[in-house]
Amino acid sequence: MDLYNALYTTRAMRRVKPDPIPDDVVKKLLDAAIRAPSGGNQQKWRFLLLTDPSKKAQLQKLYREGLTELNATQYKAVMDLIQNGDPNDPEVIQAKKTNASAEWLADNLDQVPLIVFAWGKPNGESSIYPALWSLQLAATAEGIGSALTTLLFKKHTKQVLDILGAPEPTEWVPMAMVTLGYPTGRWAVAKRQPAHEVTFQDSWGKPVSWRVDTPLWQ
Repeated sequence: MDLYNALYTTRAMRRVKPDPIPDDVVKKLLDAAIRAPSGGNQQKWRFLLLTDPSKKAQLQKLYREGLTELNATQYKAVMDLIQNGDPNDPEVIQAKKTNASAEWLADNLDQVPLIVFAWGKPNGESSIYPALWSLQLAATAEGIGSALTTLLFKKHTKQVLDILGAPEPTEWVPMAMVTLGYPTGRWAVAKRQPAHEVTFQDSWGKPVSWRVDTPLWQ
């Protein structure tokens, strides 16, 4: 797969089929993940692959609870927009699509064939995120949809670690999880705010001299 193809189309794809991912493919994803840049080449990461149906069912209940609380607090403005906004407004349409995708995952986490949990060191091992992004890019190359989330670790860390049989967050700290599965939807270029609107030149607030009105890769 062309690199730019993967970069432009690897967005959160939460709706996936329950079909298992073959071990040969899983090995390729993790082998790609550990090739990511690592601060000081210390490789301070650990991964846990979850396929156990009973454990996924337990986590699904926690995830559902977490998203419901998030929608009532951090995402309340978005939920109000969905409920009260103009249904023909592109912003409202996009918000509804994103919310529907998130709701599907909360209701069907136990149907996702593979969940990858990632740990780093207590001082904040940021190298875990390049590794997970490499994992997601490799997944795209294999026709697998992925979504990274930290929701389960906002208020349910202890319960999650107990379910996974993982140690308390002392030597290793849970950082994120990535859901993986063959998508039910189609790959497409992610819609984003243009790069020139979120980028400054030399000083904060000083605009760049260029514009990107349409994606530079199609």
